[in-house]
Amino acid sequence: MAKVTGPLMSLDARGKLGGALVFIGWKGIKDVRLLVTPANPQSAGQGNIRTIIGGLGKAVGKLVATAPFVVKLVALSVIPDQQTHQSYLVKYIKDTYFAGSGATLVANYTALLKAYTGCTAYTAFEAAGTTLGIGAFGMAYDAIDDFAKGFGVYLLAKAAIALGFTGSPYTTALSAWTGAQIDKLVNHIS
Repeated sequence: MAKVTGPLMSLDARGKLGGALVFIGWKGIKDVRLLVTPANPQSAGQGNIRTIIGGLGKAVGKLVATAPFVVKLVALSVIPDQQTHQSYLVKYIKDTYFAGSGATLVANYTALLKAYTGCTAYTAFEAAGTTLGIGAFGMAYDAIDDFAKGFGVYLLAKAAIALGFTGSPYTTALSAWTGAQIDKLVNHIS
């Protein structure tokens, strides 16, 4: 309910009126706007994107600002001004490996998840996800498999190699990584 201050020809009003109008005041300027309720259709396509971004966010969120991984990333000077290393990595991984939308996005995600679950170090990547405190992530209304807990760690390794990180373990092809190299990556993350 709107709160009116002043006589009948009001000097000020704030709040919503009848579920249709919103009275606001900002920096001394009074305004009336239509009340808009954002739509959240929870479509499969929207769920797919939320699963990918959420899963990436869980993994990238484990990066400590002073960690060797972040130091190497900053040294590459690839992060645009006014962007954090986390937001840069989520965007980079999403745009590089999950490009497209609709069926293309699902196909890219499915192919990369299949490559991950089929890699020789799959168990070690899943253990790394557990060590870092990352859980599997999925939306009830998505049309893709859940984002596995170690999948984000795998994608961080893949991105580091693609970005040109130097030194061990980044100079080894991802398909040849062992548990020892994944442990080193975990130490570089936290």
